[in-house]
Amino acid sequence: MSENIIVEGIQTNNLKNIDVEIIKNGINVIIGPSGSGKSSLAYDTVAEIGLHELNSMYSDTISEPRYKVRSYKNIITSIPIKQMNNNNNIHSTIGTYFNISQYLCVIFATVLNKDYDFFVLNKKENICQTCHGLGYKKDLDINRIVDYDKTVENIPIKCWTRYKDFYSAILKDFCIDNKIDYTKKFRDLSAKEKELILYGQSSKKYSERYKTVNRLASRTSNYYGIMLKKPMMVNFEPSSIFYTQVICKDCCGEKYSSEHRDYKVENLSIGEVHCLPLKELLQWIELVKKNESSENLKFSINQVHLFVSKAVELNLGHLSLNRIIPSLSGGELQRLRLVQVFNSQLNNLLIILDEPLAGLSKKEKDLVFNNVKTLSKKHTLLIVDHHSVFFDDAAKIISMGERSGKFGGSIIDTKAYIKTQQENFSLPVLQIDKTEKIKIENTVYGYKGINIEIAKQRMNIITGSSGVGKSTLLREYLPQHFEKYAYINQKSLSGNSHSFVATNLDVFNPMLDLFAKKFKKDKLFFSNVSGADGACPICGGTGKLIYGTDNDDRVSVDCKDCKGTGFNKDLAKYKIQDKNLFDIWYMTIDEAVDYYEKQNPKITEALKKAQEILLGHLQLGQLTSTLSGGENIRIKVLKSLKSTAEIYGIDEPFRGLNNYEMHKVAAFLSKMVTDGKTIIVVDHEEEAFKYFSKHIELVKNNNWLEGKY
Repeated sequence: MSENIIVEGIQTNNLKNIDVEIIKNGINVIIGPSGSGKSSLAYDTVAEIGLHELNSMYSDTISEPRYKVRSYKNIITSIPIKQMNNNNNIHSTIGTYFNISQYLCVIFATVLNKDYDFFVLNKKENICQTCHGLGYKKDLDINRIVDYDKTVENIPIKCWTRYKDFYSAILKDFCIDNKIDYTKKFRDLSAKEKELILYGQSSKKYSERYKTVNRLASRTSNYYGIMLKKPMMVNFEPSSIFYTQVICKDCCGEKYSSEHRDYKVENLSIGEVHCLPLKELLQWIELVKKNESSENLKFSINQVHLFVSKAVELNLGHLSLNRIIPSLSGGELQRLRLVQVFNSQLNNLLIILDEPLAGLSKKEKDLVFNNVKTLSKKHTLLIVDHHSVFFDDAAKIISMGERSGKFGGSIIDTKAYIKTQQENFSLPVLQIDKTEKIKIENTVYGYKGINIEIAKQRMNIITGSSGVGKSTLLREYLPQHFEKYAYINQKSLSGNSHSFVATNLDVFNPMLDLFAKKFKKDKLFFSNVSGADGACPICGGTGKLIYGTDNDDRVSVDCKDCKGTGFNKDLAKYKIQDKNLFDIWYMTIDEAVDYYEKQNPKITEALKKAQEILLGHLQLGQLTSTLSGGENIRIKVLKSLKSTAEIYGIDEPFRGLNNYEMHKVAAFLSKMVTDGKTIIVVDHEEEAFKYFSKHIELVKNNNWLEGKY
């Protein structure tokens, strides 16, 4: 009788009553189109069964299982490790998250014969009082505030957007008094003139008239440069986007009080150790291991050494223990969790991995792949990944399809699916006719600045080793250079309980408008928004009923009264072309295009754009919290089209996509280029490189981010 993991009759999410067998102590790979049910099988079913079985043995608060199966057997403890990083706790660091800081406290306390509590960072008396233990302060960032290509009279200070007449007038008067040519671009001013505008203060007051709502107003004020943080208008405060993190001058980013610098082990204080790159920390802990023979230290030293050495092996040597978890990429966090698995004394676990090779360079992919193979010697691996490198070593390949959403959820023929992915797709690649050099000198996360060149109104792809600073370039530096810039990242779409596909595509309100116009009623009569007349009185419009108060003990079930739609059941009688809101809510985008084709051009246009970027399988009433990573980032691209952005920085849009899907997404981005947009993508999927006009390899040179071409 087989001892492999067997799960039968799986109907979780879009899975269609499927049976699976997972080979123990082997590599099991799940492949298929985006949204076909890969994560539903791996995470929402197999992983959840293992976790639920374990928790039911000891936990006092067991939540209702979210998976739907007929039977299962031979289940082992599951460890689901995802690519996504949704941690927003700024106090959570690599050191605290993975418990390495605790071991360092033991080492310092024992070697220096001090109380352990003296080195614990979460005690108020131990932290730097300037930054309150964060290691950094928020300060106005000149490069985020200044538009260097605007003339002084046109207000180069980006946060002075309200009451422009006032700011333009007072800038002119201040420049006249200081003999500064206000018709010059800010970048053409001398260093002294720039400093005066940013940090200067007038000796006299200026009285300026300016336009406000429906009237003229006047205000008298001294001129204060923006960097002085003295507002010239009442209640003015620059937005958070104009601030950046600056290393605390008192603790130099160490987070500890200055007193702690006097207590050193192998010439370093505990704060300095936390700031070391892991590759340098490895050298330090090896010195400690060599010179300290106390039995009381053996375990702590060993735990630090094991963690750091494996992290360096997995190409994470650039990180430090003080690096906050929210700043890590999903790939970096997943590999750090893998380090924990490697060092665990537990055996025979079921490790579930989500695209472990995504976002990695070729060299890094080989490294991680070999480590994953090693893991399979003492654990069972279930991997969601489309990279063919896993196929030869896989004990089993499970192919999901045929398509996505409600057209997916079935097990399909693996050989046939792989054959479809070997087809060669192509697109015409535009020649480069205009480039733009971007050089910014500004310290961010330890980087001194950037120096790259991009192709304008073309598709640019940026590659580079993990942790070199690719996401930092998109997220932190490019917004400083481009005013009309949109950054699209890997984070999940934010939203409340009323965040659906229809609301994110901006078709929800036009849908309701059609019903309101036809039946001559207020739009809220048909809305399922909480508090609206059309919201289900049982669930309040969420479509869900929540039982329990504790987060671990809360159970969510579909509301039977509204069939999970959130609409008042009385609305079922109102129909347009024989369809009511309940029918429309469960339509896929593909179905809705046909339905709205002759009714509403605005809705049809939005839905057709979603079709173009391979989202046609999604249901209009589908919660955004249920979207896959690929679906999530593609909806963000669509949402950004409604902005004034001319430059798009997109972080890993091809992650988790098969070759055909990459082709379709690249075609969509290429169409944006024909509309005059500039696309800058960070990705490592080699199959996608051929679609780009310019390939930039990002390297770090003396802490500068530079491009190689």
